[in-house]
Amino acid sequence: MELIASEELFKVKVSSKGQVVIPRRIREALNLSEGDELVLMLTKEGLLIKYPSKVGRLRGLLKGLDIDMAECEAILNEARRSLARIIK
Repeated sequence: MELIASEELFKVKVSSKGQVVIPRRIREALNLSEGDELVLMLTKEGLLIKYPSKVGRLRGLLKGLDIDMAECEAILNEARRSLARIIK
């Protein structure tokens, strides 16, 4: 990964379709490829663009642990129901 100074600024323009081009040095530093997803968050300071970790990096993380998949599914379903109530 190429190092980029934390204070280095990159100026980009917004296209008529609302698109911006991520400068090559940043794409290379983050190893971004076509189709990769980024997360945008509006903050008090401006726009934060995050590069989420790829799921593949997590593969095998829980291997060997005693996990009850039914319990995991129940937790996920309850989280979905809670989120649906908040959104409404």
